Amino acid sequence: MMHLHGPAEIIAGPGSGKTFTIIHRILYLINQCHISPEKILVITYTQSAAREMKERYRREIKNLSVTLSSSVIFGTFHSVCYHILQQSGVIGPSSLIKENDRRRLLQSILNHYELSSANDYDTVSLLLDTISKKKNGVKTEVTICTGISEEDFQKIRNAYDSYLHEQRKIDFDDMITECLKLLRENTAIRMKYQQQFSYILADEFQDINFPQYQILKLLALPENNLFVVGDDDQAIYGFRGATPGIMKQFTADFDGCCQIMLTENYRSKSEIVNLAEKVIKENTERFEKQFYPINNGGQIQKLCFENRKEEERYLIQTLKALPQQELNQTAIILRTNLDAFQYREACHEAHIPVKGNVSVPNKYQNFILSDFIAFISYLYLGHRRSDFLCFMNKPDRFLLREAFPYETIDRKQVMSYYRKNNSMLISLKYLFSTLELAEKISPNLAIALFRHNLGYDDYLIGKASGTEEKKRYLKLADDLQALFKTYIPGTDPKEFMKSITEKEACSNKTQELNGVSVITMHASKGLEFNNVYLPDVNEGIIPGKKCLTMEALEEERRLLYVAITRARNTLSIYYTKERGRKLSRFLEGIILPHP
Repeated sequence: MMHLHGPAEIIAGPGSGKTFTIIHRILYLINQCHISPEKILVITYTQSAAREMKERYRREIKNLSVTLSSSVIFGTFHSVCYHILQQSGVIGPSSLIKENDRRRLLQSILNHYELSSANDYDTVSLLLDTISKKKNGVKTEVTICTGISEEDFQKIRNAYDSYLHEQRKIDFDDMITECLKLLRENTAIRMKYQQQFSYILADEFQDINFPQYQILKLLALPENNLFVVGDDDQAIYGFRGATPGIMKQFTADFDGCCQIMLTENYRSKSEIVNLAEKVIKENTERFEKQFYPINNGGQIQKLCFENRKEEERYLIQTLKALPQQELNQTAIILRTNLDAFQYREACHEAHIPVKGNVSVPNKYQNFILSDFIAFISYLYLGHRRSDFLCFMNKPDRFLLREAFPYETIDRKQVMSYYRKNNSMLISLKYLFSTLELAEKISPNLAIALFRHNLGYDDYLIGKASGTEEKKRYLKLADDLQALFKTYIPGTDPKEFMKSITEKEACSNKTQELNGVSVITMHASKGLEFNNVYLPDVNEGIIPGKKCLTMEALEEERRLLYVAITRARNTLSIYYTKERGRKLSRFLEGIILPHP
């Protein structure tokens, strides 16, 4: 932190005090080197990290009884880029398109290209995510992700970008790409910000992608007073274009770069640190380093269960036995949001307080609800073609879109189209007869008819990747179906669901400050707990079944490493052996204690 001129890369392991290092680097520049605070730019990865860093800086300044006429600039990459674009006149004060407007825009584009069958919540989310990845230079297979052809996707993206350009709007990813373009092409603006920020500090350097790195390099010229802090072993955002290779590239790009290793671990006890080191050293894309735990001891437990239910039951009973104060310092860390959702629900059912937002926003944002809404809309809002296309092949009836040319579904016209296909006529007769029956009964029972008589539950089972996911899908379908007991036929189902979510948001808008933390491995980064439980450390879950490349496998190993290093005192690793499952390959050959 006493480094002054030129580039420096600090490789800071978990619990090594990287925030302390950054804060004291700032204080050194101001107090010892007499650098004016407004000349210092500190870039963090998230808004919460920026706020925390800023607050710690203010506390330190207050403790030193120092009065400053100006302040250090703290911000995320996106906020800094947005500020540069706005101050340069490229965008206005309300140019950032809202997330809901992005969704509506994409839905409108899908309808325009007669792709309304892809207009469910999950597919729209996948398309927006794919557009984001493309903008950040991430290679992704569009057809595999969304089921939409590369040609159709390009049309969709062109229409999406054209609309934003015409309306002088930008999305979250455009903040970075447009700022990079501005700094590259406009010499005067580039020099203005190079002169304004003489010293740049970048936190969580392993999380940046290539466009963000290019912005850093441009802003740091010509003196290159660039101080970056990161841990290549915690690079877990490959889906955003981040790669640990950028940390290695830094030393190549900046000749004479000062590189410092912070390998003392002040957080986790030695047994946990030693396990983490054994796991991560198998990766090849990393800096060689050795870890030095400051605190001895620690407990690691490995348990194998017959099935997921037994594992969950044991963990819930273990949590119930913890005193409240210890529960507040405990986390269950899962691989996916769906897994976290299930464990949050299990804790709620067992009356175990869960820290964080007590509502579950994703409950009303999924493809199942989109299909239910389309089905109910078809029944009560005029047999619209757009609604019918959303569910007609769930399960697959091999119906062709061209068989339904009109805005409303005409049974006689459809039967005429398939008049030479006797088996299809039989299938259609049953389909339309069931739909007619569904209109005459309550909405809740109509959905039951949709699920059981028209085979939607079979579609869910076929879509699921395993037994547990099948159970989750069917449980979610049960919960969502129950909501329609109060639906009044003829009203807009979307408005009906909006009123339900708004009521829940109002009743659940407070944050629970006490309880166990139930989070994903991605969300756990930067946090620490006395006790950490890692359920489902199974092959096929971590790493996932779709990890087919060495890069993907190494990132999955880094994810497990991050989860392990959240623990201070105790770490419990659980896995199941149902249907031939086994412990994750990342722990193969590592001797773990049994209870």
